[in-house]
Amino acid sequence: MMLVKYHNFKCTDGADGVHGMPGEKGDNGAKGDTGGDMGIMGPRGPCSPAIQSAFSASTNQSFPRPNWPISFPRVHINKQGHFNPLMGIYTAPVNGTYVFCFHLAVAKKPLKVGLFHDFYPKVKVTEGTYPTTTSHKVVLHLAMGDEVWMQVKNNATNGMYSDTESTSTFSGFLLYPDSCEFPMNRSPFMPPPTRRTYSWGDDEETTPSQN
Repeated sequence: MMLVKYHNFKCTDGADGVHGMPGEKGDNGAKGDTGGDMGIMGPRGPCSPAIQSAFSASTNQSFPRPNWPISFPRVHINKQGHFNPLMGIYTAPVNGTYVFCFHLAVAKKPLKVGLFHDFYPKVKVTEGTYPTTTSHKVVLHLAMGDEVWMQVKNNATNGMYSDTESTSTFSGFLLYPDSCEFPMNRSPFMPPPTRRTYSWGDDEETTPSQN
């Protein structure tokens, strides 16, 4: 009897088989570790919208009443309404740094004039020569609601003058606010101050009594 010896041969040219069915979805993997610590909070951004406040006005009277705010009824700019032209008083709409300046014509008698902040004189100017002009600029820090105005000392030194050839002006603006607090109302007709007595700010007269 003849024995047939079989050998294992690898098939290299057979046809591909049919694709099998997709397997079932595996379980979710474990949650990864949390990332690094949160960074430091950045600085606060700029105010938006920008808080604005500016005014400029001139007077139409000569020799204004002493110990009382000088009115500046001829308004050149007062878009936000923070300046009361009839009372001559500017009311700060927000805590911040402000710039004020005045340019005054002087005639017929000397002039002693002051720029006042809440019943206290911040600037006093004396001009003994006339006719001439005098001017000044000052930077002040104000809180919301603070009031600023100008006044002359007495009848002998109220030589502030106005005519068709001479103009006396008072101007101011907000340089920058302390914060983004909401500004005061925009009405140009602000109520007059609670006090009705204004002094030149000497000694005890610096803080007159309230009515």
